Amino acid sequence: MDGKLVYSSGPEGGGPAPEAPRDHGPGGLPPLGQIKLRREKQGRAGKTVTTLFEFQASDRQREELGKELRRFLGTGGTVKGNVIELQGDQLQKVMQKLTALGYKPRQSGA
Repeated sequence: MDGKLVYSSGPEGGGPAPEAPRDHGPGGLPPLGQIKLRREKQGRAGKTVTTLFEFQASDRQREELGKELRRFLGTGGTVKGNVIELQGDQLQKVMQKLTALGYKPRQSGA
């Protein structure tokens, strides 16, 4: 052997130092850039929902953002795949909140 540590369960172990947590600003959410928003009614029995889509985020980040927006709006919603759905016509409020969180929201459609 050449004296290199292969494995150790002790505190002096030779593994890399743990990465320091990153400060992602308000709510612990990293600014992810552009997010598209739109109102949808079709296929929802006449109920309006606000959807956020086409943005880069992990599943966990989507869940956290959805939770933060539901809490802010005081409304229900869900995350389905790569889309966050919020109950009601919340487009302007969501755009203001996303801007405050460091995102770049853009309205899609009419």
